[in-house]
Amino acid sequence: MNLYLKSGNILISAAISASLFFTSCSNLPFFGPRLNDPVIATGLEADYRPKDSTDFFYIDSPQVCCSIRLSGAHADTAVQANWVYEKSESQEELNRIIYTDNKTQGQDGYLGFKLNAPAQGFSSGQYRLDLSIVGGQQTSIPFFIKRDSSGSLPYINHFSAVPQQIVSGETSKLSWSVAETGRISIEPLPGTVDPEGSIDIAPTADTTYTLWAVNKRGSASNQISIAVKQPVNNKADLVVIDFWSSGNVLSYRIKNIGNLTSCATETYLYRDDTLESKSYVEPLAPGDEKAKAFLTYHFSPRFPSLLGSSSNSATSGATNIRICANGDGSCPEADYTNNCYEHNFGPLMNINLVQYSGNAQWQSSAGSLSWPMYASGAEGWAQISTAQIKSSLSYPSALLMTPPNSTGSWIQGAFGVPMGSPAELRPFTVPHGCKFSANVGLTVDAPAAASVKFILGTSQGGVINYFPPLTVNSGGQLATYTVDLSGLAGQKVLVILRVESGGPLPEGSAAWIEPVISQQR
Repeated sequence: MNLYLKSGNILISAAISASLFFTSCSNLPFFGPRLNDPVIATGLEADYRPKDSTDFFYIDSPQVCCSIRLSGAHADTAVQANWVYEKSESQEELNRIIYTDNKTQGQDGYLGFKLNAPAQGFSSGQYRLDLSIVGGQQTSIPFFIKRDSSGSLPYINHFSAVPQQIVSGETSKLSWSVAETGRISIEPLPGTVDPEGSIDIAPTADTTYTLWAVNKRGSASNQISIAVKQPVNNKADLVVIDFWSSGNVLSYRIKNIGNLTSCATETYLYRDDTLESKSYVEPLAPGDEKAKAFLTYHFSPRFPSLLGSSSNSATSGATNIRICANGDGSCPEADYTNNCYEHNFGPLMNINLVQYSGNAQWQSSAGSLSWPMYASGAEGWAQISTAQIKSSLSYPSALLMTPPNSTGSWIQGAFGVPMGSPAELRPFTVPHGCKFSANVGLTVDAPAAASVKFILGTSQGGVINYFPPLTVNSGGQLATYTVDLSGLAGQKVLVILRVESGGPLPEGSAAWIEPVISQQR
């Protein structure tokens, strides 16, 4: 009996000792890897310490960085960083991981993580960075990206490529000029660039280049494509690479970019699509080029300046000169589409379609409409007013269009030149080197999930053709819509602005801001 009690006392004593041991262990400091002092900053030092720490950034910020100090590290300590877009500017819940980064480190010290801005700039709203040691500690850091309502939106003066058709191995010159911008980039190359400049590029396949201009208020973009032909064996390929005037004589430079000697050819000169003169060109060996002239043609455009200025008239005051190698196509070539080079001299056409809104022919999916229209119209409506895109982003004299409030509805206006009394709508004559451009977006009162298509079209003799649409969602961002109209040169068309709704649009409007038909040099 006494032995049993003694044995039991020993067991009880052991249990008490174990309990005391585990209790004391639970209060011991944690010796595993730890994440300390997480900081969001605009940049990182060479050792990943933060510089210019902040939790507020603008949409044109080039990057958002994070610095964190790792302690208690052991071999192969893995740290994961998830950059999360929590809420849009309109407070729409997103919680979307936009980028994930992983780092492995075997010693104590600073770690750095970086979120680079997309070419079009960051979207404004609320973000966070989720950091975690794989299988261990986790922490989160909030930060915010905002839009500055002061100042002007970026404006792309020009973006061009000369020539737009090359043979693989040759170069084209990209040129650009942008105003009111904080950061400019060209994708896929060369990346970040100055507000104005040019660069020689040598794509090896057909490539579309996008110019992005971003400042604290918003962004603008433009695109240009370069067609790349592969060398073709045993054929010539004649191109006009430049022309100029010396007094009243037009000279030009012609080159054989093929790999076979060309025939003797004639180069044709057209003035406003009328053949005016021909120039003899002797055979050219591969890679050869020559300067030639139209000695029998007297170049005397009837306007005070060769360059001229933009005209707000609905007709072009410019003279188009087009020079085409192998004018009659009698010499076999690898490519007949690159033979011509053209330039517009004199005042260029530049019209803002908003000024013709009152005389446009309006209709919607619910029927015909008459100007003026009011926002209470169940058949849809259009009017000229200030477009409030976000809290303080206002654009006066914008064309606002709202389709009927139903899924798949639409509204459009056919624009021309009003002539006579009563006014009769006459078509525009599309000049050489013409394009359409506009900034488009949804007004601030549009639903968070709203989506519309902006569409440009043309009408000839009652036959309507639409160009590819641009889809815009709510969110306060303006998009740039551009269409090349050079293929319609010399044709008479009514211009159509159309908006299609992806769903009911009980409030808000689609805004066309400065929808312009402009002629390029």
